[in-house]
Amino acid sequence: MGEFRTVIKLQESDIKISYDSTLLFVGSCFSDNIGNKFRERRFRTEINPFGVLYNPESVKQDLEILLERKFFGEELLFEHLGLWQSFYHHSRFSGVDKKAVLDNINRNISKGHEILKSVDLLFITFGTSWVYQYVDNGLVVANCHKLPASKFKRFRLSVEDIVESYGGLITKLKEFNRNLKIVFTVSPVRHLKDGAHGNQLSKSVLLLAVEELAEKHDEVFYFPAYELVMDDLRDYRFYAEDMVHPGSLAVEYIWERLSEVYLDKKAKAFVKEMDKVIKAARHRPFNKNSKDYQRFVENTLVRLNEIKKQFKGAIVEEDIKVFERKTSRQL
Repeated sequence: MGEFRTVIKLQESDIKISYDSTLLFVGSCFSDNIGNKFRERRFRTEINPFGVLYNPESVKQDLEILLERKFFGEELLFEHLGLWQSFYHHSRFSGVDKKAVLDNINRNISKGHEILKSVDLLFITFGTSWVYQYVDNGLVVANCHKLPASKFKRFRLSVEDIVESYGGLITKLKEFNRNLKIVFTVSPVRHLKDGAHGNQLSKSVLLLAVEELAEKHDEVFYFPAYELVMDDLRDYRFYAEDMVHPGSLAVEYIWERLSEVYLDKKAKAFVKEMDKVIKAARHRPFNKNSKDYQRFVENTLVRLNEIKKQFKGAIVEEDIKVFERKTSRQL
C-alpha cells in the first residue's frame, strides 16, 4: 500500500538562508510561530514590529511606516477601556501610560527601519482578506481594540486591490534594499466568522493575489504553508485545542519543510548543532551539583564554543553565559 496522505513535494528554492542571514517576519500569528523557530536557533530575526497583523492592507501600511521611519505622536493614539491604543498595532502595544506606549512604538519603528536596510529575506504572512475600515477617517485598522462594530465598515479586499497595493510597496522596498527577497505565505489559521465557505473565499483571494505578485516580481516567492496544513497534514490532531490554529506538531512540520528548501548547507549544519543546544537548555536535572550533570554542562559549553568557532559571527554568547552560570564554580 502507498501513503495514507498526500505528501506535498516542494521544489528547491532559488534563494537560500545562511546561518548569518537577517530575517524579518510580519503578518499573522503564524509568522510569530515560524519566526520564533529561527530566533530560537539564533538566526538574526525580527518578528512583527507592530505586533500580529492579519490583513494585507495593514501589513502594507506598517511596512511603509518602517520604510519612511515615520515616528508616532500623541495624535495617533486614542484612549479606550483605560488603555492608550493604536489602530496600526496589535493590542500588545497598548498600555495605561501614554508616553511608555509611544516610546515602545517608536523604538520598534526605529529598529524595524534599520533592519529593513540590510534584511536578506522578508516573510509576509496574510491571514484574511477581510478588513475593518474606521468610519471616522477611512483608515483600514490592524486591530479594532474592542470598539463598537458601528465604528467600522467591514469588507473583503479583492485580488486586484492587493496586487495593485503591493506592486507599489515592492518597488519601494527594492529601492530601499536592493538585495531584498520577499517570501509570501498564507496562514493556515482558519477565520470562521463568516463560516467555512467564507473562510475559503477569503483565503482564495489571498492565494490568487500572492500568485500574481510572484509572477510579476522576480524577487517575490511563495511558500505553501497553507497547503501543507490543509492538504498534506489534513487532520485535526495537527490543530490546537480550539481546532482553528495549527498545533505544535503542525508548526514543527512546516518548520522542517521550510528548512529543507530555504536553508543552505551550512545553515542546516548550524541548525543541527543548535537543536542539540536547545535540547540541553531544556534539560532539568534532579541534582544540579551532581558529577553527571556538571559533565553534561561542560560538554554543552564545549559544543557552544565549537559552534562559535565554526560559524563565525553566530550569536551564541548569551547561551554560553547561561551554561557558564550552571557550572559548579558558579553555583
